[in-house]
Amino acid sequence: MNEEIIDKIASKDGEKTEAIEEKKMVTWLVFSVAEKKYAVKSSEVLEIIRDVSVYKLPFMPDYIEGVLNRRGDPFTVINPRSLIGDTETTPPDVPLFLIFKRSDDQLSIHISDILFFAEIEEDGLNQIPEKNEEGFFLGTIAYKDEEIPVINPNAFEILIRKDLGSA
Repeated sequence: MNEEIIDKIASKDGEKTEAIEEKKMVTWLVFSVAEKKYAVKSSEVLEIIRDVSVYKLPFMPDYIEGVLNRRGDPFTVINPRSLIGDTETTPPDVPLFLIFKRSDDQLSIHISDILFFAEIEEDGLNQIPEKNEEGFFLGTIAYKDEEIPVINPNAFEILIRKDLGSA
């Protein structure tokens, strides 16, 4: 009788352990743009580079700083400050660029600093109720009593295509 009870307890402990192990974690890269925190999934980031020149392009919208050369490949540099509501008009001083991992476009954004990586449960993204492909934010993640907006890289590409007439 006692052995049956011990076996039941052991099997219930095993079930709890399996349930805990099934939770998938997502790693988020938290960075700043002009003193404000933002996040992207680290799996969407190809590389973070520093100290590269940005070559200006004529007749581009203000949010396109130009292109940078990454090992012979040109990447469009977006300054997200005006797009995400930053009223400061001076360009950021730090030459730090977040390069997105994309199969269809070569896109980077000018950021101020890398802050930290955070592991959050897969369902930890608080999505915006109205899913808008052109919105610059997908939602927020909660980290240490703080809600951090999550950037939507696809919105930058959609905006560029629309503004340059290649949509």
